Amino acid sequence: MEPAASFLVKLFMDVCIPNMGHPEKVRAWADQQHLQAVTNPTALGLFVGPGSGGIAWAVPSPIGNFALSIRGRTEGCAVWARTANPLDVEMAFKRILEGVKRPGLEVRTDKDNVDPSPAGQVRSIVYNVRPVAAPTGYEFIMIAAENPGAAFQASMQVHPARAD
Repeated sequence: MEPAASFLVKLFMDVCIPNMGHPEKVRAWADQQHLQAVTNPTALGLFVGPGSGGIAWAVPSPIGNFALSIRGRTEGCAVWARTANPLDVEMAFKRILEGVKRPGLEVRTDKDNVDPSPAGQVRSIVYNVRPVAAPTGYEFIMIAAENPGAAFQASMQVHPARAD
């Protein structure tokens, strides 16, 4: 796997997965790592989105430019890469979701789109994961652009979600 894609996936697995539904634990992890908060309003708008509960941090790496955020509206955990091989990110994301499948757990594809953008085709995949018959679960999101050049090329996110 390409190093930037690998770093993004590891960040998602190390921070977002174990802290699903617990933004305070994501904040604590960022504090323990002494990450610097993102203050640029344009970058915050991208990484955090609408809502008041969000924050973003730059994640230093010699491999590239990465960010970690808590989304404003959902308080979900998200990781972002300025550049990362989109096919590697997609493959790893699907592998993560295949790994959670087990009896009593429903894994449903809610969205799988390819849309045009200034950075080429953008693949968006959304899975809803929840215990069978439970009203709530988690939504896992992957966004990967065909080409670098935009504010980010790949993102993986998870947040609490209703089953419907």
